[in-house]
Amino acid sequence: MIILKMIGLVFWLMVIPVGLGLLFRKAPKREHLPKKLQTAGATLLIGYLLLFVLLEIVGIPVMLLSVYHGYSRMVILYAALQILGAGAGYGFWIYRGKKTRKTNLSGALKETDHFLWLRRAPYDSWEGRIFLVLFLLLVGFQLYMAFTRASFDGDDAYYVVQALTAQQTDTLYRIDPNRGVSMPLDARHALALFPIWEAYVGTMCGIHATIMAHSVAPLLLIPLTYLIYYEIGRELFCNKKRLLPMFMALMALWQMFGNVSIYTTETFFLTRTWQGKSFAGNFIIPAVFWIFLCLFREEERENRQRIGLAAKTPSETKKQKKLQGWNNAGLWMILTLLNLAAGASSSLAVLLSCALTMGLGMLLTIRSRRFRNLIYAGLSCVLGGIYVILYMML
Repeated sequence: MIILKMIGLVFWLMVIPVGLGLLFRKAPKREHLPKKLQTAGATLLIGYLLLFVLLEIVGIPVMLLSVYHGYSRMVILYAALQILGAGAGYGFWIYRGKKTRKTNLSGALKETDHFLWLRRAPYDSWEGRIFLVLFLLLVGFQLYMAFTRASFDGDDAYYVVQALTAQQTDTLYRIDPNRGVSMPLDARHALALFPIWEAYVGTMCGIHATIMAHSVAPLLLIPLTYLIYYEIGRELFCNKKRLLPMFMALMALWQMFGNVSIYTTETFFLTRTWQGKSFAGNFIIPAVFWIFLCLFREEERENRQRIGLAAKTPSETKKQKKLQGWNNAGLWMILTLLNLAAGASSSLAVLLSCALTMGLGMLLTIRSRRFRNLIYAGLSCVLGGIYVILYMML
């Protein structure tokens, strides 16, 4: 049984998100997305954004329209959409990658035979490899402590109990977790479905909701957060890649010694990892900065290319400008998904991510001198705005 549960966790927490990420990555043409979105790490991150967007799109209507048996209906619909989306993603990957893999097979074999990636920046020096090992040891220690020394917080009496109540009563936010009696829809917390997602994964894998939250979720969410910081580091140190391992080791140390208050994101990260507010502060907000770092970098690249376009023919110039527009469109699309996925963690996270989007969008507009960037930032907040309006109506 334990082996089957572990296989189920790998399927729902790795195979499905990767498939959803491949759907976003492979459904458009390859040249329509910047290369930074075509890495394995970015694919997994985008897959989780799509996963939480689906959670909100499916879970909110079912929760509002179903007083009884809402949880089981959500599980069926949510599982079906995830499997269909991931299946389509793997289908696109197989279909569009067949010719590419044939032509690049020999190069790929050479790269895996000799671990050439260890001899490339930022791991082409002993210093980089030492920092890499240090970072892995720090993360491994954090995962060990999170799994064996799970802390309990007062908020668990609400959030974890809501996940357990969903499993046991087949309802969504219709039972008072403090008294165990029926109540009207808890509008304050109902739109944040993060506990319901933990209950859903537990149901699909045969795991108790409390065990899922306190023991399993940190093993996923901690590495996922460091993956966000890795992508941020790639943008910050794109011209100094040898500093990336040092940056990651510093971030791991920062997280371990950031418990200077019960309100810091570092405290939430390691002691309340399974709560939606922790996911909002440690994943959603850094992800907004990651996307805008990519957008600023794309603007710099476009400015350099614009200088070189003067020597090209009009047809080449038009084609290059079209590809640049599509590259940025992919980033703005991810930001749109991110602003809606924030609602799964916390209703306040939507306001924070949208406000941050507009603020950074204004800076990008001033930096690039293109008013369209401010328009794109506003459009990326539309789904989040609909979420906020629904929250206020409830």
